[in-house]
Amino acid sequence: MSTPKKKPGVLWLLFYGRRRRGFPWLLAGVLFTLLVLGLTFAIPGGVDVWRATAPFLLGALLLVALVAAIAASLRPRRRR
Repeated sequence: MSTPKKKPGVLWLLFYGRRRRGFPWLLAGVLFTLLVLGLTFAIPGGVDVWRATAPFLLGALLLVALVAAIAASLRPRRRR
């Protein structure tokens, strides 16, 4: 008789897969950016500045994402 499989925990997706090494720089960068953006709304007039710059920043973000997706699709994958 085999033993029943253990049910995965609540946070199993965060730790599933191969072992990671090093510092999670992307996560730290996202958290830092969220903190800075949140603090800018505490500055008087900060909301108006974001209303003016948000369309340009979002457009640039979309453009960078499109260029990265096209570059990734054109670049051949490395074979192991």
